[in-house]
Amino acid sequence: MGMKANSGLFQNTNGAMKFKLNIQMFASKKSDSVFSSTGHITNTSVSKNREYFFGKSAKQIAHDMESLGYDTTIRKSSHAKSKAQIIVVGNSNKRRNITQVQVSPGSKRHGDVPYVKISLNRPVGTKKHGKIKIVDAKKSDYKTDGKENAYTFFRRNK
Repeated sequence: MGMKANSGLFQNTNGAMKFKLNIQMFASKKSDSVFSSTGHITNTSVSKNREYFFGKSAKQIAHDMESLGYDTTIRKSSHAKSKAQIIVVGNSNKRRNITQVQVSPGSKRHGDVPYVKISLNRPVGTKKHGKIKIVDAKKSDYKTDGKENAYTFFRRNK
């Protein structure tokens, strides 16, 4: 049960709504988002919100980044057999710390599981890695040589 802003219940009182609320403004600055309001990203925010990346295309992620002030360009991977798309950032800075995002549908190297790899302009977290990888699979399905140089987050168990 809630009260609509234009219900008239507080009309002509100090509690009256004098300005129309922009609900989207509040939604984009939520602290439980993968990006901060300025576009900054951390390993903690990705860990809490990893589902944001599952099933999204490079175009969808780039669009969301652009709404936060990133200047993005999408290109194909330079590796011959790779089907990955790379979102290259042209205006990375202290507030917007992403330099590029690789969106991969999977590869034989990593066990044909889709993943997103985010490269940052400075290391984050206690391990001081400059990359964050979000894998849309269980840890047992992901192939690695054990020399990962990134924070790696897997699909949560349900």
